[in-house]
Amino acid sequence: MGTITISLSDEVEKKLREVAKTKFGNSKGAISKVIESALKSYFSQLEGEEIVFRAYKDKKLVAEAKSLEDLAKILREKGVDARDVEIVSTKQLKPIVRRGWR
Repeated sequence: MGTITISLSDEVEKKLREVAKTKFGNSKGAISKVIESALKSYFSQLEGEEIVFRAYKDKKLVAEAKSLEDLAKILREKGVDARDVEIVSTKQLKPIVRRGWR
């Protein structure tokens, strides 16, 4: 494991600390976890990798898959209810917009 020292603007540092506290609480290494997750996502975008979906339960990684269908299958096999997890993708998906009467 390596150590890197970086400088951030006050605005970015404040936002980083807020996200780390929200996602991982006051645990030791929370900021490192956020940075590592963000860098992995960024590297996958640079390399043109497919979208990866990750399921987290109680801030711990439960499952990972290349499609939502595969992720649902893995969760079923592990006996985890999909409504009990937070699903995150490495690439932001466009929301589906519907208009008209339903």
